[in-house]
Amino acid sequence: MKIWESQKDWGAIMRKVIILIEIVAIILLLAAIPGEEIEATKEIEVIKEVEMAKEIEAKYFLMTATAYFPGHESCHPFDDGKTATGADAGKGCIAIDPKARILKLGQKVYVEGYGFGECNDVGSAIKGWEIDVCFESYQEAKEWGRKLVKVYVLD
Repeated sequence: MKIWESQKDWGAIMRKVIILIEIVAIILLLAAIPGEEIEATKEIEVIKEVEMAKEIEAKYFLMTATAYFPGHESCHPFDDGKTATGADAGKGCIAIDPKARILKLGQKVYVEGYGFGECNDVGSAIKGWEIDVCFESYQEAKEWGRKLVKVYVLD
């Protein structure tokens, strides 16, 4: 029995199970929208995300993720609502330490428990194996707090 268990790649199996659970959750959320039809573009986006989720098994980093809100509560004096690359700050923006060369600006990632994002911001307090994930409200950022997550590199 122990020989058979040692030959299994339980990490790969669990990643596939998590992906399947996320796909089912997306389908259930889409089915729960009352009285609204989903546009074809939304369906295509969901299909692309599911396909990307299948590919994320390859490479990931364990990193400490803190949350921020692009307002004065988290970003003063840099609270103009823009990221370091000039994009509008909001859900999906990931702040990194580009000097650490772990992740690069412009890189697409999937953060466990957060979702898909792009490394398009730089945090002055972010050093090395840390990232900041952006939220649409200060309350959401406070609820996220700080946690250890897997950050999957998509490109």
